Amino acid sequence: MSALGIASFGPLVVDRTSADYGHIAATPKPGWSNAPLLTRLQKSLDVPSDIQTDVEAAAVAEWKLGAGQGHSSVGYVTVGTGIGAALAVDGVPFRGRNHSELGHIPVSRVEGDVFAGRCPFHTDCLEGMACGPAIGERWEADPATLDARDDVWDMEAAYLAQLIRVYTLGFAPDIVLFGGGVGTRPDMAGRIAQAAEADLAGYAVDGPPIIATAGLGADAGVIGAALIAADLAAL
Repeated sequence: MSALGIASFGPLVVDRTSADYGHIAATPKPGWSNAPLLTRLQKSLDVPSDIQTDVEAAAVAEWKLGAGQGHSSVGYVTVGTGIGAALAVDGVPFRGRNHSELGHIPVSRVEGDVFAGRCPFHTDCLEGMACGPAIGERWEADPATLDARDDVWDMEAAYLAQLIRVYTLGFAPDIVLFGGGVGTRPDMAGRIAQAAEADLAGYAVDGPPIIATAGLGADAGVIGAALIAADLAAL
């Protein structure tokens, strides 16, 4: 049996009791708000279909096949044009009524940072302060040209460490993996780990989770979508 798995950018309506299940929710991406993504693709292909956010799918893929293997609870964060984050527990995305949007948590400003923030909803949330375009606007340079600037990447790590505090105190995962163009910089995981330890200030029973680079690279979301399809095909 053929089946379709979709790993979509968010926010996404994942409440199965909602008539809008599988729709894109309010988003700054032009033309995408309220798009019936799952319904349209399912009707077009006429095969069993289901959907997760791209970061949920990536978290599941990393748990099953990537750097999260051997861990029960795996956090996944992508840092690129935006910031998305998810948690997979024993291979299942953690959700409440809807999926989490941890990229939009409020953050404390790093001392001396006067950048206004660029999130169209919250201005200076984590995504507004630490996504790739925010780095470029703050420093007026392509982030790819800033490799030698410790001040740039120490500030980035200080913002992302605040997400690790939320993960640690809210969910206590075993490991948090970073993906995306910024998240997979060779030294980024180590910088975040160091900043997170300082940010937690000793207030964690077993310390912060292991912080590492995602193992599946840019393919994590696609592999996650394939796993959704495989589960449907097995039914």
